[in-house]
Amino acid sequence: MNGLKQRIDALRTQLIEHNYRYYILDNPQIGDAEYDRQLRELVSLEQELGEPVPADSPTQTVGAPVSSTFAARVHGEPLLSLANAFEDDEVQAFVRRVCEAIGAASPRFIIEPKVDGLAVNLRYEQGQLSIAATRGDGTTGEDVTDNIRTISDIPWQLNTAGLPVPDVLEVRGEVYMSKQAFAALNERQDAEGASPFANPRNAAAGSLRQLDARVTARRGLCFFAYGAGLGGRELAASQSQLLARLADFGFAVQQTAMADGVDELLAHYHMLQQQRPELPYEIDGVVYKLDDFALQSRLGAVARSPRWAIAHKFPAEEVQTTVRDIIWQVGRTGVITPVADMQPVAVGGVMVSRATLHNIDELRRKQVYAGARVIVRRAGDVIPEVVGAVDVDPDACMPVIPEVCPACQASVFRIEGEVAIRCSGGLSCPAQLTERLCHFVSRGAMDIEGMGDKLIARLVDEGLLASIADVYELDYSALGGWQGMGEKKIANLQAAVAESKNRTLARFLHALGIRHVGTATATGLASHFGELDAVMGADEEALLSVPDVGPEVAASIRSFFAEAHNRDVIHRLLAAGVQPAAVKLAASNHPLAGKTVVLTGSFASIQRRLAQEQLRALGVKPAGSVSKNTDVLIAGEKAGSKLSKARELGVEIADEVQLIAWLNWQ
Repeated sequence: MNGLKQRIDALRTQLIEHNYRYYILDNPQIGDAEYDRQLRELVSLEQELGEPVPADSPTQTVGAPVSSTFAARVHGEPLLSLANAFEDDEVQAFVRRVCEAIGAASPRFIIEPKVDGLAVNLRYEQGQLSIAATRGDGTTGEDVTDNIRTISDIPWQLNTAGLPVPDVLEVRGEVYMSKQAFAALNERQDAEGASPFANPRNAAAGSLRQLDARVTARRGLCFFAYGAGLGGRELAASQSQLLARLADFGFAVQQTAMADGVDELLAHYHMLQQQRPELPYEIDGVVYKLDDFALQSRLGAVARSPRWAIAHKFPAEEVQTTVRDIIWQVGRTGVITPVADMQPVAVGGVMVSRATLHNIDELRRKQVYAGARVIVRRAGDVIPEVVGAVDVDPDACMPVIPEVCPACQASVFRIEGEVAIRCSGGLSCPAQLTERLCHFVSRGAMDIEGMGDKLIARLVDEGLLASIADVYELDYSALGGWQGMGEKKIANLQAAVAESKNRTLARFLHALGIRHVGTATATGLASHFGELDAVMGADEEALLSVPDVGPEVAASIRSFFAEAHNRDVIHRLLAAGVQPAAVKLAASNHPLAGKTVVLTGSFASIQRRLAQEQLRALGVKPAGSVSKNTDVLIAGEKAGSKLSKARELGVEIADEVQLIAWLNWQ
């Protein structure tokens, strides 16, 4: 008996920790299948023990205690979880229990895809969204109202169309992230050297629980309504009617199906399992609900889940294989990632032989090494991922962290506080070449018209571009036989390349692709130092004197120019005739210093974009629209609505003659 109690205590401790990591940290350490296995074992052992089950046991609770990071909000009605079924016979047992409880041989069920997201409770008062909260512990959730308002699928005001609506209505649903948005987010995470999210559910949960709603807004979250709490029974007599009413209110709802027995339920389950890869969002199973609300009320609920519904989960797609080697892969932004090269194994119908380990910390935490036996899954049915090692050998040799880039042999560095290691040879690293070139020629950088992404990709494939310096040493005769590259197009490209040699220093610095140096920082560096040599030779103290340049940015700039590969490429660019225009250092007594200026219309003697850059270098604040904060409007030919608005607001108005005088001011 002591052994039984010890196992129960151990399982309760483990599951409470897993709940905390899943619901609060948005960073689960085990998959759904393993969690459900442990929870089922605990249920069985508690029954075997035969003692009263404490109220705080994971078998009696929902979710996890509310985090102190957000304000707590009590739900009008409990937001319960669902019991799970994994096998067909478990579904049969569920249907049998329902039939026996309500005394009907063939009750009607509604079938809904189970979206893999984050449950939320939306409170509407007089049809107006007032509070949005996470599930929390089922009774109390976290207030995420500001973040919820950034999701376009969620109406702030219900579209009641003249129909009566309860004074207080709770709408329940799932916040999720589409596969496309998830892939784009992880691409940004990779570019920034941050750890990618394991799956769309984690990404959605982490995005919704941001302290800054602007971060949430950039993540592209979506929402499906699937039910109602307080006030819901006033709207409809069944689940199918409720979903139709929620759709009328302006919510997105999923396509559902109706079934009268086990065979129909299972047939739809297997159909959705086949369609799963084609859906634009992740589902991890289907939900069966008794459709009639009156019958639902008769059945009621147990501690953590209703008796009238069950989630039929898809099988976990995890397999075991052996790691042959750990290789180091250089990403397009210079991040160096460990990758497990494995004995090929089928996961979800796809043969997998390589899987990312994301970064050094993940490699160590999962204890993966050559020869290790590991569990592999396809995260989000797309990205092969190593879950962790099985039976770790304490005497095994862990992988050696590279000191030089495997692609170009430049030194490797790691910024304090980051998990990623990076190649320092950005301008000469072949693994980063295509992305570097696309950035270098882009409109905000060297602005070479006619050299688009597809042309660059082909030039790289043909060996005509092996460095950004090769842009100015290109053999144009080699392009003559290419489809779509006629003489005129080649001549225009050649002229655009030649014209780009005299870009501003700010553009040139931005074009180099220095980490953390965007347009604004590049402009600040150019304005502060005036010449390229001064920027390249600046020490950390000098860099920190530039407005908006902090220790991390200064360290990145110093590291970039300290790398011999990068200096060699810059010298090649200068030798090819690239001459970044020196900047007249900003003077504090310039007539426009510190003022907000708007340019509108066209100018005969200077491009508007170039004029804005030069004004910014002189300490002026160019803006895109006229407001009460605008100090001066400079109007060229065909000035339109901005000129009219400036006159209405009494803003000072200047012409092109005055603009040129200000640009040449001594």
